[in-house]
Amino acid sequence: MRLGKKLLLAFIINVFGLTSVLAASVDHFNITLSPSSAKTGEALDLTIEAVDKNSVTVNDYNGVVLIFSESDPEAELPIVLEENTYTFKAADQGKIVFENAVKFFKEGKQNIHVYDFNDDNIFGIGEATITKDQSSEKLNIEILSPENGLTVGNNKIKVSGVTEKNHQVKIVVNNKNEIDSISNNEGVFEKEITNLLNGENTIIAKVLNSNGGIVGESKEIKIKIENTKINLISVKVNPEEVDSEGQFDIEVTTEPNLVEVSSVLNDVISKLTETSPGKYTAKLFAPKEEGVYKIDIILKNELGIEQKELGAASIKVKKVNLDSAEPVTEEVKDNKKSLKITGLKLVELKTKSILTWDKLEEAKSYNIYKKLENGNLEFVVNVTEPKFEVEIVGEEIKYEYFAVKALAETEEGEVYEGDLSEATKIQTGPELLILLIISIFATGLYLITKQKKA
Repeated sequence: MRLGKKLLLAFIINVFGLTSVLAASVDHFNITLSPSSAKTGEALDLTIEAVDKNSVTVNDYNGVVLIFSESDPEAELPIVLEENTYTFKAADQGKIVFENAVKFFKEGKQNIHVYDFNDDNIFGIGEATITKDQSSEKLNIEILSPENGLTVGNNKIKVSGVTEKNHQVKIVVNNKNEIDSISNNEGVFEKEITNLLNGENTIIAKVLNSNGGIVGESKEIKIKIENTKINLISVKVNPEEVDSEGQFDIEVTTEPNLVEVSSVLNDVISKLTETSPGKYTAKLFAPKEEGVYKIDIILKNELGIEQKELGAASIKVKKVNLDSAEPVTEEVKDNKKSLKITGLKLVELKTKSILTWDKLEEAKSYNIYKKLENGNLEFVVNVTEPKFEVEIVGEEIKYEYFAVKALAETEEGEVYEGDLSEATKIQTGPELLILLIISIFATGLYLITKQKKA
């Protein structure tokens, strides 16, 4: 038998050109099948550990091993194997676990053999006791999420539950659509269900045996999908005609307590505030160029339904007549000073980022805009100082593009916006500051040396 295995190993090495780098201290393999007792067709974990004669793990083992079952040639083995072989990697540290990777289909004591390619004296055997899966057995299965009677606003939902570990599960939606899943080592299964119907939906989970027979069924749960349209009553702008970059009011009447109500004007997104039940207002600035501009409205409710109303309102922007002899017109034009933002910087600290820029004496306040991935600008907030603090959310530092417009007021009391600054992305922090200090210090030494030579 041993000679036969040697010939088999030699044959595979010659045919497939497989080689291994064997750590000199490896004595044998510890093979574990978990659980040690299972039913036919039940998935088992396979652990292979290269150890020395004292059963201590050999962390630098990077050899190629042959894996097979002598007792059940039809046994299902890990799908990652190549021609029944596996090459240990440095990251394995001499030990590899294949989860839910082995299935036996014969009853009795079954085994897994593992041999090193270069030396068939280095091997290991793992065993498990397999009993017949009785199709008449009854297993428990329960849906934990979503809760029965839940109402949601999306046509998809994540279904999760518990049953016997390592078993096939079928989730049946509305008594016709079946979605396959499998429980893990803790018996937990999870699957996202899509294309749910508006109105009531039923969900049942079923657990199967190795032959595909149903051996357990959960209680039916019902969920309701309310993917209905949000009622937009009216959108008003006042005044309906403004000068270039002039300020105007917008009022949206719709359902109360919406999560978000926003307007989109010339690719700039502005959030409205609910000032009374169902009334959402904001102050907007007209574009610079003359013309009639459509205003889109975005509505979002607590159920997650988002609705975009295109062209819900419009604003007419008048061209300022530079040739007019009217003294008032000339006065207003002369009173509008150039408002250009410079020196935009984003300094990122541990818990927050600070956006700063050069102060403009003429500015009354500043509007902060964030550039979105689609190129649109989203109004963030109005500040009175040339500084805006951005909280850092999550574990990774996030970089975003910001732009600023200054707001000023003419002698006549007209509020107007200046030019939009360049959207700037600046990376700073402790490391960069240290480099900056070193650079300044080196530059100072150079200038001092140069002055002395002069």
